[in-house]
Amino acid sequence: MARIGINSGRIPPWRWPVLLLAAFGVLFSHGGCAQDPERAPNALHPNRQGDYPRSVAVLPFTDLTGTPGLAESMRIEFYGHMSVLPFDDMELYVIDETLRRHRMGDPKVISRTPVKALGRVLGCDAVVFGNVYEFQKIYAGLYSSMNIGLSLQIWDARTAEIIWTDRYTARIHDGGLPLTFFDVPMITLRSGLNLRDTVKLHAIDEACRYLVHRIPTPRSVIRNPSTAYILQVGAFSSRDRAAAVEGRFRQDGFPAFIRKSRDERGVWHRVFLGPYRSMASALEIQQKLRESYRTESLISRNRS
Repeated sequence: MARIGINSGRIPPWRWPVLLLAAFGVLFSHGGCAQDPERAPNALHPNRQGDYPRSVAVLPFTDLTGTPGLAESMRIEFYGHMSVLPFDDMELYVIDETLRRHRMGDPKVISRTPVKALGRVLGCDAVVFGNVYEFQKIYAGLYSSMNIGLSLQIWDARTAEIIWTDRYTARIHDGGLPLTFFDVPMITLRSGLNLRDTVKLHAIDEACRYLVHRIPTPRSVIRNPSTAYILQVGAFSSRDRAAAVEGRFRQDGFPAFIRKSRDERGVWHRVFLGPYRSMASALEIQQKLRESYRTESLISRNRS
């Protein structure tokens, strides 16, 4: 009688590739950077098209995951992406200082405060609430995944009506199917590297970029399309350090300049490049900075 491969609990060698493919099919079906299937629909309040707010305040985000620093990191990243939209967005340090003066700095206090009261305190037309609802690192040897989820709501502070809501989970995975035994260490290493902090920053950037791209901007508030954009490449308390960075970029042919500002932490000297007449031009320069200078930058409208 022929022996069957399942005898003594053994699996025939020819079945291992099939089983590994099936396992990775299940794992990768939960990964990827695709749209979260449970994401709430992108919704715009039907009555707001003709009276859309002009000034917006991004409130401190709430972290439902208990991860120190994650909510504020996502708020800063979201604000950076949103600053290119045609709204008069308040600076984050101004929002935070104003809320502290009114003893409303805690996100829990903010969530219990009526929206109209927040609008009066901050002097804005609308407020943005953010909730970080997922932060998960999955490691299974040959597979890993970094998952970060963010939900957003924009409320009209004049009428206490919700204008827009959306949510998105960024899923960045890595790994692979080893074709030989010698592939296992390399794939395992690559899978582990996918859980580094740099990958977390990439996931944060993806989630914020995706959601900002979906924020409706009705024609009633779209400004002159020739609005210029600038890129912040550094912020220093020392004027000399800022001047050194400015000189470095000027020497390489960039239109660099310094602006002085003050917040609760003191005086800052911010180094900018630009202005550039279109977002496409600014994005092109931003990519060049990443590739040639390994420098991250923040794009915003030129308000001077």
